[in-house]
Amino acid sequence: MNLRLVVPVHCSVQYEGLPGLETSSGRISLGNVREYCNASGGYELVMAYAPGSLRGATVQVGGEVIVLDGSGRAVLSRESGPKMQTRPVSILPGANGIDTNQLAIDIHPIQG
Repeated sequence: MNLRLVVPVHCSVQYEGLPGLETSSGRISLGNVREYCNASGGYELVMAYAPGSLRGATVQVGGEVIVLDGSGRAVLSRESGPKMQTRPVSILPGANGIDTNQLAIDIHPIQG
């Protein structure tokens, strides 16, 4: 008798907390992201925003810092295997401030 079990890949990201709290450094809290992904190859946490906006803004996810280039998409984090974690997210506005109201964080499994 052979038994085979296939577990489907499932990834999700949820927002927690209240965004908009500014610190003394000018960094604005966007709350927390709760990440879950069981993909054996890991996953990417991706931010989408309005193209042409947020140029030079700095996003921090946990201990990772990413400078936005205005392209409308940024990979905030790459994880090398399955993981479940909650991390704070904040933004330090660039020279143009927060010049968009379109901001989304999504999670994408990496096929491994």
